[in-house]
Amino acid sequence: MSEPTAAAPSPEVFRTRPGNRRRLTAAAQAELGRLALAGEESGWLSPLAYNLTISHSHRFVWFRVAKVATRTIRHHCESHDVSLDVDHAMRIRYPLTTFADYFTFAFVRDPLDRFVSAWHDKVVDHNYYDFDPATHARMQTVEEFARWTAAQDLSAVPGTDQHLTLQSRMIDLNRVDFVGRLETFDRDFAEVCERIGAPAVPAAPKNQTAPGGRDRQVSDELRTLVAQMYRRDYQLFGYQEPI
Repeated sequence: MSEPTAAAPSPEVFRTRPGNRRRLTAAAQAELGRLALAGEESGWLSPLAYNLTISHSHRFVWFRVAKVATRTIRHHCESHDVSLDVDHAMRIRYPLTTFADYFTFAFVRDPLDRFVSAWHDKVVDHNYYDFDPATHARMQTVEEFARWTAAQDLSAVPGTDQHLTLQSRMIDLNRVDFVGRLETFDRDFAEVCERIGAPAVPAAPKNQTAPGGRDRQVSDELRTLVAQMYRRDYQLFGYQEPI
């Protein structure tokens, strides 16, 4: 005789602790732990882990993709009283049935533009990866950084930095309702706002570091490396490969 299926936890369990917006509540962490143990083979949790922002009042789950308007979307929510009950949960497997009727969305970006943006922000402007001085000096050349990145497993989460991970790995593609593009952000975000019941006001994305990757002067080597590293993203999201 099969064991009875455990009831799905209430969405209200998954709230950010006051004063610590980058974590789940202790109750939510405990609930995820319980589900992970009890439902490893039952499908109660998403098979993979994602970076999530959740609003119960507006009933949405946002799959955050680093370097794709995350600050803009978060700022818009804060400016228009859209409460973020789980603000910045990192790499969690979420209970599928609990949020089955929530609107789920994500935004993506041309992989070449995103890669150049990550390099400029995390290497040129900041030594985010803690390279030693000699290595950091070499990494000021984007091709050198691309060679280093190409040696990583960009589908591994956790394991690869979120700014470099495949965008397609940051989104639960089997359950996402809407995928917008940075290139058409105002139009696509207006559709998201309509779906979640928030006011839509045009706002230029805030994190377009070094935009225009396709149009700027880039070497054939960089185009080839980016095309190889992010081929799955190009294929799934319909962007034209840069070679």
